[in-house]
Amino acid sequence: MRVVDWYLDLRVGQKIVVGVAVVVGIFLVSYFASLLILSSLGVGEGAPPEQAGTPAPSSLRLGSTSASSSASPASEGAVEIQRARWKDDKVVVEGKWRGDLSSVHCDLLEGGKTGRAIDWWDRSVAARMSFSGRTFSQEFVRAEGRKVKDRIDPEGDYWVACSAQFSDGLATGDEAPVEGTPGG
Repeated sequence: MRVVDWYLDLRVGQKIVVGVAVVVGIFLVSYFASLLILSSLGVGEGAPPEQAGTPAPSSLRLGSTSASSSASPASEGAVEIQRARWKDDKVVVEGKWRGDLSSVHCDLLEGGKTGRAIDWWDRSVAARMSFSGRTFSQEFVRAEGRKVKDRIDPEGDYWVACSAQFSDGLATGDEAPVEGTPGG
């Protein structure tokens, strides 16, 4: 009962500080207790070290070298852009992959390999994947029905950057220039 009497004698501000300290203390005790229990059960020990807190591969950063040339020989997954070109008023990218692919996503960049992603195209049009042929394609078509800030410059330098996520956790990508000109 001494603790209750001590607490009741505190001012309002002191009661708030004590309450917050008790909540934080309970959280920390439960957190460390769960870590102790999980580590004693051996949970998480079988995970490969490369999946725990490693940065994204350089191939996913704009301006990096292509993933097909920088992937390690032991790597099972790779994505490669085979062709990117203007076809009338849209950009078409085609590629292939090796490994157990989960998904592939491509972006259209303006200003070269280290350019910026532009808002000209309809982002709801996803890449089409053929799992039997291990190929993908994506069409970048003009967005309709909303105001689009970016416009296509017929003299601009355009690139596509595609990234792939594999079922084993590997992520890799590739970049390629867009051949041709808009409308051509």
